[in-house]
Parts: sequence; structure tokens; C-alpha cells
Amino acid sequence: MKKVLVVFGEGSKKNALIDSAIFFKEKFGYEIVPLYVRDVRRDEIIPATMDGMIVNLSNNSFTQERDAFEEEEVNHLKEKLRIKGVYSTLNVEFGFPWDIIKEYMKSADLLIFEKGEALSESAITVLKNHFKPMIMLGDKAITSLENVGISSDDGVKINKSTFSFINIFPEIKDFKMLTLLYVIENNTLLKYLKDKGKNVEYKNFDGENAKEDYLEEINKLDLLIMGNLSRGYFFEKITGKKGLNIMEKSETSIFIG
Repeated sequence: MKKVLVVFGEGSKKNALIDSAIFFKEKFGYEIVPLYVRDVRRDEIIPATMDGMIVNLSNNSFTQERDAFEEEEVNHLKEKLRIKGVYSTLNVEFGFPWDIIKEYMKSADLLIFEKGEALSESAITVLKNHFKPMIMLGDKAITSLENVGISSDDGVKINKSTFSFINIFPEIKDFKMLTLLYVIENNTLLKYLKDKGKNVEYKNFDGENAKEDYLEEINKLDLLIMGNLSRGYFFEKITGKKGLNIMEKSETSIFIG
């Protein structure tokens, strides 16, 4: 049976992640593998001041309160899973997120985790090193794949992601190919998809408001297929590369193969 690894963390959108996992279970037959990661670095990323008060991170009482809060959150998550009919055992691990996710990914077919408003250090590490298809969940749960888009620059990375998607989900026949300042008729991926019997509606955005219109169209999708980041994340951050801009600003969930 195919397995979807669903990663939870402190403060994650639990309902949206659970509902998305249930959709993949009911629609495509995936077994849900829930994983809660307790980040070993969690004390390092807490601000030294909270609500104007200085926090002593080495204080035992603070650490105990933190542990108690996480324990309560784990129990709350277990209850949410049970109420929504997910009876798989919740795996709870403590350590460095990527090290944990990597081991669980070895026996999974698909990874789902929350994208968040900005890409976290853990998310960037997963993006750079993942070896299985993954979905970064946007603002809402995935409950349909009727409106799937492809952000295409006709490069190798988007070709790889699209190839992965159509092999994992051969049932999906209809796509929207979105390009920015590009001559769509020359797109090799478009021809590839048509050769595979897929129906592709394509749209190129240009003009003064091209970027804004492009992002607005993306936000209407159920899911967006994208190529991965390059290894030079911080270079892309500085130079404002399109792919990174979409990942950070779009509300839509993103598939990367």
C-alpha cells in the first residue's frame, strides 16, 4: 500500500494537514503515517524576550513548561486524528527535523508538510535534500485535484516534477500551464503532456501587472506543480527568483517531485 507521511510540528495547521491526508487516503488509497517532530533546536529559536519580559532559556521551570505544552499539543493532535477517523499511530520523535523526516521518508511514497508564511530553516533543508515527491500545504486543506496548475519555465526541474506527478496520479487528466513572460508555443513540456494524452490549458502572463496576475491565478488552484529550488537558496532569495517568490507568497499548496 502507498503511504503518505504527514509531518506535524508545534503550531502547525493540524486540521488542514489531517483533512489533506484523509483526501489522499479516500481518493487514492494512501495509508496515513502521522509524524510529530519535536525540534531539538526549539529553545534556540525562542526570542530572548517575550511580551517585554526577559526569558531565561536555561531556567528549568521554563523548560518544564515548554515540555508540558508540547505534551498537551501531542495529546490534542492524537484526539483530532481520532475524531477525524485516522486511527494510525501518531509517531512522536525528538531531534533534528530533517534527520527524522529523512528516515521516515525512506518507507513513504509522498510527504506532506506545512509551507507556512515564510520558508523555515527545516523546510529549506527538506527542499534541498528530499528524495521522494512532496507537497507543501498552503493556506487550506487539499480536498480536490480538479484544478491543478503547472508553473513552467520549460526547465529540467519542472519537467521532473511533472513527470513524477503524472506517474503518481495518472487519474489526473486536466492541467493548467502557467508561464510568465514566455513564448508558450515553444514549451517542450506542453508537447510532452499532450503526447501523454493530457488536456492542457495554457496561459502566459505579460505586461505591467504580469507578476501580480500570475500569482492571483495561482491562488485559484487546488495544487501547483513546481520545480525545486536550486542548491543556492540564499542566492535565489537575494536575486528574487520566480520559483522562490511563488513558494513564499502563494496561498496554494505546492507539489515538487
